[in-house]
Amino acid sequence: MKHENRIFLPVILVFVILNSAMLIFKTFLENKGFDRDFLMIANLLLFILSVTGFYLQRKGIQSNNTNAFIRGVYSAMLLKLFVCMIAVLVYVFINKSGVNKPALFASMGIYILYTAFEVAALMRFAREKKNV
Repeated sequence: MKHENRIFLPVILVFVILNSAMLIFKTFLENKGFDRDFLMIANLLLFILSVTGFYLQRKGIQSNNTNAFIRGVYSAMLLKLFVCMIAVLVYVFINKSGVNKPALFASMGIYILYTAFEVAALMRFAREKKNV
C-alpha cells in the first residue's frame, strides 16, 4: 500500500467500525428508533464523499499552485454539500411522513466524524509533504 494511501487508513477503519457496530447493535438501534438501513447507506455515502474529497484536496496539496489547493478544497466542500443535500431531499421525498429524525441527526454526527478524520489525514499528508 502506498504511503499516501496509508495516511487515509483511519477513515477506512471508521467506516468498517461504524458498519460493524450497526450490524452488531441492530436490535438496540431499532429499539431506540433508529433506521439502521438509513444509517448504513448514509455511512457508505459519507465514506465515498470523504474518499473523493480527500483525493481532490490531496491533488491540490501536491500542486505548487496555491489556486489548485483552493479549488480542491472548494470542490470537495461543494461536492459534499450538494450530494448530502440531494440525498436528504430524496430521502424526505420518498418517506414523506416517515422521516426518521434520530437516524438523520446521527448521520450528521457521522458526517462530522468523517470530516475530522479527513482533515487530520490531510494535515498529516501536508506536513509529510513539507518535510520531504
